[in-house]
Amino acid sequence: MSSKHWAFVAAVAVSGVLFVNWCAVVFQCGCRSLWNGVSVACNIHAAAGPHCPWCEHPLAGGGIAFFAMLAAQYLVIYRWSLSGFARRFGLAMIAFPIVTGVVALAQGWVWGYWSR
Repeated sequence: MSSKHWAFVAAVAVSGVLFVNWCAVVFQCGCRSLWNGVSVACNIHAAAGPHCPWCEHPLAGGGIAFFAMLAAQYLVIYRWSLSGFARRFGLAMIAFPIVTGVVALAQGWVWGYWSR
């Protein structure tokens, strides 16, 4: 495999592992790392809202955010004229919080997460 392929695989793997942690940062919802209970402390389990948009709407929330991140990482790695694993991987990892952060803010606004 070329350095492009390795960079994409590594970026997706690292982003996938950190995705729930990023959910906790953006939404302050109580989600935890994959190895620390994931959503056991998420506000999705509370009787009253607001509830984490990514946990309340897994496909429309977290799924869209994750797909947008994958698309951005793909574009950075395969469509930009970059050389070397480190540069490709680094820019893909920068794309992760930017793209998912923008999507999360839009979803939180649309679903009224911060207005309650």
